Amino acid sequence: MVNNVKTQLCWTLLATKCIKQSYQSPPELLSMMETFRQMVNDCIRIGIANNCSTMKRLSILSYKELSNYKILSYYKLTAISQASGRLALMKKDIKKGRTPKSPYVSKPYLVSCYGFKIIGMLLSIPISNHDKFLVRLNDYTISQLENVEPRPFTITPNSISISVRKEMEQIIPENVIGIDRNLRNITAFDGKQSIMYKTNKLLSIKENTSHVIASFRRLDIRKKKSFQQRLGNRRSRRIQQHLHKISKDIVQRAVESKSIIVMEDLKGIRKLYKTGNGQGNKYRRRLNSWSFYELQRQITYKAEWEGIQVQFVDPKRTSKLCPICGDRLQEDKFQLRKLLCINCKKSIDRDVVASMNIAYKGWSRFCHPRGLLVEAVNGNLENFQPVILRVDGSKLIVGKK
Repeated sequence: MVNNVKTQLCWTLLATKCIKQSYQSPPELLSMMETFRQMVNDCIRIGIANNCSTMKRLSILSYKELSNYKILSYYKLTAISQASGRLALMKKDIKKGRTPKSPYVSKPYLVSCYGFKIIGMLLSIPISNHDKFLVRLNDYTISQLENVEPRPFTITPNSISISVRKEMEQIIPENVIGIDRNLRNITAFDGKQSIMYKTNKLLSIKENTSHVIASFRRLDIRKKKSFQQRLGNRRSRRIQQHLHKISKDIVQRAVESKSIIVMEDLKGIRKLYKTGNGQGNKYRRRLNSWSFYELQRQITYKAEWEGIQVQFVDPKRTSKLCPICGDRLQEDKFQLRKLLCINCKKSIDRDVVASMNIAYKGWSRFCHPRGLLVEAVNGNLENFQPVILRVDGSKLIVGKK
C-alpha cells in the first residue's frame, strides 16, 4: 500500500514490506495462537450469521462473546479485524460469481499491531498485563529494521514476520524501462538496449513437479495430501527465488538510470484460458500456471522501497506496430519469433518490439512534459492565479517518417 503526499515538485512514498525469519514457537505462544485462531473463527461465524463484514458492526456483535477468552484485548481487536477482512474477501468472490473458499482459519497463528516493542535484538510480545515474551531476532532481520517503522507482526508455529514501513522521496524519472512479460521470457527495454531474461526453467519446474505428484500411488489420502503440499511449497519457493533475481536486477537498473518502470496491465487474462474456449488441457494448464503476477508483485514492492514509480499501460497492439515508424508489422516466414517491417526493412524479435512499445507508451503518458502532473499550463501564474494541473499525458502517436 502506497500513500502519495505532494511536497513542492516531489512526491514522498510510504513504502511497506515484510521481513520473515524462521522461528520455532514455544508452548506458551502455541497456546496463544490456538486461542487467537478460535477467536477469529468465532467472529467469522457471527459475521456469516448476521451477514456483516464491516469492522464496526462486527465489533459490536462479537466483542461480548470474545470476553470469555482469557487474553489481552489487543488480540481481540486484531482477531475482529482479521475476521472482517476474510468476510469481505468472501463477499467479493460471491459478487464476481466465484465459488468462495471457506473463510475459517485452520492453522494457529497470532497477529497484533499493539503493545509490542523491538529492544535491540529482541522482539517483546505482551502475554498478560505484567508478563512479556521475548523473541530472538536474527542478524538479517535486525539489519532490515534499521531506519524503518515497525508495523504489525505475524507469528506462526514455524516463522515470524514483521511488517516495516519507511518514507521515501520519489525519484523524478529521467528514463523509462518497459517490461514485456511472456511465458518463456521477460524482456526489458531501457531506451538504449533490451535485456531478455529466460524463464524456461520455471516451466520445467512446474512440469516436473506435476509429473512427480501424478506418480504417487499410495491409497492413503492423508499421506497424498502431505506429499502434494510439500512438493507444491518447494515449487513455489523455487519459482519465487528465480523471479526474485530477475526483479532485483530490473529494479537495480531502474535506480541506476533513474527510470520509471512500465508494465502491461494484464487484468482478466485468466479468462482467456477457461474450459470451453476450444483450447487443449495441456495448453490451458501451462498458461494458467503462468506466474505473471508474482513478478509484478515483487517488482512493485521493491521499486516502491527504492522510490521508483511503477505504472501500467494498455497492452493493446504493443506487438503489432513498428516502434520505429509506426507501420503494422508482419510475421517473418523464415523466423517464427521475428516480426518484419516493410517500411523500415528490419526484422525484430516480437518480445523486443512489445517492450519498446510499452516503454514509448509509458514515456508519452507518464514522463512527457505535456503529461507531467506538476506541469503548469502557460499563463496560469500571471497575476497570482491558481495553478491548473494537467490530468493526463498525451497518448502515443507514432507516424511514418
